Amino acid sequence: MNVISVMGGKVHKRQEFDGGEESFFPLCRTGGMTNRGTKYKGTDAEVTCSVCLSYDAPAETPEEAPKRTVTREEWLHLAIDALRPEFAKIGLPLPARVHVSVGFGYGAKRESAKILGQCWARRVSEDDVNHIFISPELKDEARVLDVLIHELVHAADDCQSGHKGRFATAAKALGLTGKMTATVASPELAAKLRDLAKAIGPYAHATLYPMGKPIQPKADPKPEGPEETPEEPPISSGPKKQGTRMIKVVCKSDCGCGGYVVRTTAKWLEVGFPICPAGTVMELAV
Repeated sequence: MNVISVMGGKVHKRQEFDGGEESFFPLCRTGGMTNRGTKYKGTDAEVTCSVCLSYDAPAETPEEAPKRTVTREEWLHLAIDALRPEFAKIGLPLPARVHVSVGFGYGAKRESAKILGQCWARRVSEDDVNHIFISPELKDEARVLDVLIHELVHAADDCQSGHKGRFATAAKALGLTGKMTATVASPELAAKLRDLAKAIGPYAHATLYPMGKPIQPKADPKPEGPEETPEEPPISSGPKKQGTRMIKVVCKSDCGCGGYVVRTTAKWLEVGFPICPAGTVMELAV
């Protein structure tokens, strides 16, 4: 018997545990599914969840393994399962459950998207599980995996050590190099990660460009001459970046105040221009 959500959807493999015949939950841990909160019912339908199917896959070489179409989150979960033995070898096992998603980490700025990955401690999660986010700017499978390893070290440590101590020791043992706040895979690790990515299959993700797509050269340049530049439409449904609202007001260079400068808003300039310490009415900066 397999299981399916009471709301329908993919069919999962049943998880065996001492909870009674009416207590079901799926074997995999994909998406938002957890051991509690979502209710499942038994079904005789064949398993359709690619992650559940992967648990029963025969041992195959990367070349022989079937290339299944999986979501990017399923891909990341499959990678986590493949990486678990490496963490066990260094004495820092991964927690049994880890949530992983593709998205910008908290605090990432659109203008300077420096956060390629982020891990949250279990103590701030309602279900006591680490949450990992991988930047949607990343598409190269090997790079995605080495960022994932960095964040998994945080998860195994439950964000206790920052980028020092146990984190640094484990990261180096796994093959991460460089500055610990921005690690990269060593050549040896990068080669292993490329093989792992090949075994899992394509990473079903398209790069997101927070600053806009790279400009491509135009085949037919337009004639020279003045041309109005249309206002660029918003790139997301989020709030617009607030532009400066302060207006620079300066005093005359020959004034005894030495070139006093202030900034104010158009609202107060309509009331009147400020006066410098020497008593001169100031003016807009050119």
